[in-house]
Amino acid sequence: MAERNYIMTGTSSSASAQAPDRSTDEIRQNIAATRESITETVDELSDRLHQTFDWRTYIENYPWAVLGAAVGIGLLASGLFRSRNSPKKRITDALAETIEDLTDRFRYQLDEVGLRKSGLKTTVKSAAAGVITTAAGNYLRNRLAERGQSDWRHSDADDSVA
Repeated sequence: MAERNYIMTGTSSSASAQAPDRSTDEIRQNIAATRESITETVDELSDRLHQTFDWRTYIENYPWAVLGAAVGIGLLASGLFRSRNSPKKRITDALAETIEDLTDRFRYQLDEVGLRKSGLKTTVKSAAAGVITTAAGNYLRNRLAERGQSDWRHSDADDSVA
């Protein structure tokens, strides 16, 4: 800034006071020096601007802040794109998991009993799995109906029709 004021005051005062005494070579040298000064100033400003907005500089100077910002943006983005299950879907998933656990337990117990013939073993396992699945489903539906969610059956029937 001081250079700019010096250049402006120096040029204006010397231009008005020494205009007849200066030669063309001096004027050209003065213009070249002024042009060089302006070029250096613009280059310095360009470097500062580039350094200010360069993301590598921020990472180098503030690594923890940049890491925290990246984690925060990642969490926000994952929250936007995460699918949310409806209550009906959560209940259905829980019901399916419970029934699967029960049938696995029953199959394990049948394996321990020692039914060795493949035809009889398969038939008993299939019948037992069907009975357990039906009983578990009926039990859970009754429990849900007791809690005031009897419309679950109706919406489930609507989904199967659609």
